[in-house]
Amino acid sequence: MRRTCAVGAAAVLLLVLLLPVTVPTGGSAQIQPIAPITVRPLQLSKYFLIGNLDRVTAIVTTGGKRQETVFQGEIAFRATQGEKGQLQLNLERLNLVSEGMVSVIGDSGVIGLNLLQDEDQEYDVAYNTRTGEISSEFESKLHYPLIDEKLGFREVQSEECAYFESYTEKMAGKLVGRLPEKLEVSREGNVEFAAEIQLYLTDPVLGVIEEILISVTFRLEWVVIFQFEPAEILRVQPVFIGSGPSDSTATGSSFNTMIARADEIWDRCGTVRCIQIVANPPIYVNNNDYRVLNSTSEAANLRAEVNITDAVEIFIVERWDPYYDGGGACWSSGTASAKIVTCDQQLSVPCPPPSPPCTGVAYCGLVNEYHLGHELGHAINLAHPGSSSSLSPSSSTSIMEPSGFCRDNPAVQSARNCRNAANPLLYWGLGVCKGSPDISD
Repeated sequence: MRRTCAVGAAAVLLLVLLLPVTVPTGGSAQIQPIAPITVRPLQLSKYFLIGNLDRVTAIVTTGGKRQETVFQGEIAFRATQGEKGQLQLNLERLNLVSEGMVSVIGDSGVIGLNLLQDEDQEYDVAYNTRTGEISSEFESKLHYPLIDEKLGFREVQSEECAYFESYTEKMAGKLVGRLPEKLEVSREGNVEFAAEIQLYLTDPVLGVIEEILISVTFRLEWVVIFQFEPAEILRVQPVFIGSGPSDSTATGSSFNTMIARADEIWDRCGTVRCIQIVANPPIYVNNNDYRVLNSTSEAANLRAEVNITDAVEIFIVERWDPYYDGGGACWSSGTASAKIVTCDQQLSVPCPPPSPPCTGVAYCGLVNEYHLGHELGHAINLAHPGSSSSLSPSSSTSIMEPSGFCRDNPAVQSARNCRNAANPLLYWGLGVCKGSPDISD
């Protein structure tokens, strides 16, 4: 589950972006190189201190007892130079993902934490220039699949489609650490960083994880962005039904088209926030009973077949029978446990279109190309526009509009969608998005 955040600091012009991103072991895609970027004046650039947390041991308190588990994740600070030259920091990202631990009521499953952030919320970091000491208080969203097992899901239903939200918990956090003394914004290099991160459960729904304590020492890289944000990578894991790559009858024929459209629509965040999708090689489940799903309970059994800690699993079946909402859905939306079930029939709508659910619709054949882009929007914590949801707000007329089967989702991206995206699985990488939002809300 190793992640590599390629933020090379040795180039004379930092982040000229000549090299493709290094992706976690087992990946099948790379971000393509672009032309060099001319250095702009200091005040026009964006500066970050970014670091990877790689297999960090944490002490987790559950049932009043302490046990160890291992986390991976990313931490990022946005840096600015004050009017008097002093360094000002904001905690921009703190994502933590663990394979889980055993509690008194069962295995937690994947533990995921990420900062709770409203659209305008920031977490200031106090920095003592004389001593190098820093501190910040924040709130995190906590989820683990044991919550879903015990409490089920909130089903957010619209006329066209549904998605399934997990119940989540809140933890109050405090970061206390040390950076070099008299640190200034820089265009290159890295700095030593030592910190202790404490998290305490404040808003439980199941209450299994009471406290988390992490102590780390590692290096933060200076990352300078002249036009684009650092790329934020979302890894996905396709799962097909069949015996393997040589099985000509295996599902997944729609995946390449749908993932390309998903990558395209989220690439349009580029001038606001660069979000890119990297796909693992497919995993095959050799069980023909899953080719056609007849209920959400069958979809639950399929989702339990594959668990990848650092990726959003995308299960592709032949079809739903009877037709299920938009022909697919996202479960545990906005969490590290997010999983999507969709079908090849998205790109092979029967002719004439079935009525229902396609009453009054003339489209058939290759139709729902942006369906997966929509479902991945739920995976990164976006609700349907105007819906009553615990997920982040999205824009009307955008990709997040529900469509239903044989009605493609709008091929429209918004700045609001891009700003509000969140998931503990997002990690920093080196890359560039070439597009910009269609709606600048």
